[in-house]
Amino acid sequence: MKELEFLHYRPGSSLWHRHDPRLKLLELAFWSVLALAADPLVMAAIAIILVVLHGASGTRVRQMRKPLMFWFVMALAIVVTAGLSDKTAPLIVAGRALPLGRTGLISGALRAARLLTVLLAGQLLAATTDPADLAAAVRKVTFFLPASWSGTLATAISLTLAFIPQILDEAATIRDAAFSRGLAGRRSIFRRALALGLPMAEATIRRADVTTEALLSRCYTHNPSAPDLKIKPFDVTLTMLVVLPPAAVTLIATVL
Repeated sequence: MKELEFLHYRPGSSLWHRHDPRLKLLELAFWSVLALAADPLVMAAIAIILVVLHGASGTRVRQMRKPLMFWFVMALAIVVTAGLSDKTAPLIVAGRALPLGRTGLISGALRAARLLTVLLAGQLLAATTDPADLAAAVRKVTFFLPASWSGTLATAISLTLAFIPQILDEAATIRDAAFSRGLAGRRSIFRRALALGLPMAEATIRRADVTTEALLSRCYTHNPSAPDLKIKPFDVTLTMLVVLPPAAVTLIATVL
């Protein structure tokens, strides 16, 4: 069940679980913008805050090693690609110049770190927010959009987060079944991808059709009875605690 650890809601009673989902969305947007565009020190401050919040919420990063492995491989690919594309200062190891530039490697590592920071922020939101509450929060935050647009967006986000764990679990079942039938013995990567990809795509489409029929049979509307969301004093205090530090570091880095 390790596949279910990423982007999967984990019920709990921590402060972050009880934190208002509307503020969580705004904090996610704030962290993502700073992590992608601000100084590396700001990104590091945000990453530390995220790791602490994951630990306090019971969604420890070490529990997501397997699902995060894919993103670590992607991050490594970003670093290597950047190093290959910028060879102005070749990397020298044991007296030999490698076809990798130090400047490119540093730039790629920074990009990869930014990507992983945003992923941690998204995981924190998904792991501590019930999909129904998240849908209500999206409707509230996007109040300036037409009701049909905000309703569609909220439905898409909530259904995606609700069904990602089930889809990943089904994908793991298909993978294990294929390997038990000798798929691991095939040398062709293309044949492996085809043998796994087609059943996974079929299962995902079938689940989407069943979900659509269930929604239509229940006369689904984009404006359902949403949970009652109220911002409490501790929500404001918590928001200040997680927003002010990176904001202060951003201001200091800008001044200096």
